[in-house]
Amino acid sequence: MDDTNADVSVGLGFSRAQQQLKSLASSPLASTSDEYQKQVQSVAKQLQQCITQIQQLSLFSSNETPDDYSTSELKLILATAYLGDVLQKTTSPDLRVSVLEQALKNYQKFQTTCQDLGIIKHTGQVQKAKHVDAGQTRMHKIERFKQQRAMEQETKELEERLMGDEDDLEEVEREFALKLILLKVHQVQDDIHMVERELEMARQMANMKRSRDEQQDDRVPSSEWRLDPHSYNVDLQTGQPTRPLFNERGQPTRPFVLTNNRQMIKDQVFRPGWALPTMSVDEYLQQEQERGNIISGGGKEPEPKAEIDDNDYDALDAEVVKQRGWDDFKDNNPRGAGNMGGNRG
Repeated sequence: MDDTNADVSVGLGFSRAQQQLKSLASSPLASTSDEYQKQVQSVAKQLQQCITQIQQLSLFSSNETPDDYSTSELKLILATAYLGDVLQKTTSPDLRVSVLEQALKNYQKFQTTCQDLGIIKHTGQVQKAKHVDAGQTRMHKIERFKQQRAMEQETKELEERLMGDEDDLEEVEREFALKLILLKVHQVQDDIHMVERELEMARQMANMKRSRDEQQDDRVPSSEWRLDPHSYNVDLQTGQPTRPLFNERGQPTRPFVLTNNRQMIKDQVFRPGWALPTMSVDEYLQQEQERGNIISGGGKEPEPKAEIDDNDYDALDAEVVKQRGWDDFKDNNPRGAGNMGGNRG
């Protein structure tokens, strides 16, 4: 009698959790908002209570098959898978590693239960990935996507039939429960791969953060090396002494160094408000040349054109003939004549 009452409470709790899951899926709230996270925690708590009751009842056994369970009991197989989905919606960065580990553990429990009951063996949905090339992997993903779409369509049609007035509602409800489990088996396989990859990255991020915190702790000044830490206290954050320089009677309480601040302040009064140069232009160019930033050298400079002697008439005549020839060439070949239809000047 007690087991029957407990079984009823498990079914009611699971039905409430399913309704809350549907509300989360259609919620307009942002996933990072406090109200949404409160709803996530509420659903996770409800599902955890269902799983605890299922374990106390030892409801599922490897010696039985899905035919040995009622429709309401078959639906309870989905509790661990739903809890894994809800845990992934938690957005706390500090708890991300532990949340992903719990989600992965619940997914694996769901797969183990399906294997014990023979659901996976009969359908062949869960298989270990083999080392294949990229083309085969892509075709396998496309095939799995098509199968998932077909299963989602079948599940939707069965759910619509449950809302009708058919005579065989019990058979439709049982078929709907089995299809829902098979669809979840198909989805959980992909979820496990995604959680494993995210868990690996989350662990690396946590290790990097831990290393940064340890390095910051090492850089904090310590007062342990002081000979008399009670009389010369040091702030661990700033490294500055915490005690005043002099006490009420004018006696020094810690070591100090005398500096001539008056002369330093006096030198800073009569000076321009801009930065003065520290070297001349020649010194700067010499320094840049030593660094190799100035390119020097090159080819041989052309020799200057020799001037024609005014008494050398032959040379003058040759120069005039050359100039006239050049003028005739420019007359016969105006500027831009070689261009094909454009840029004529």
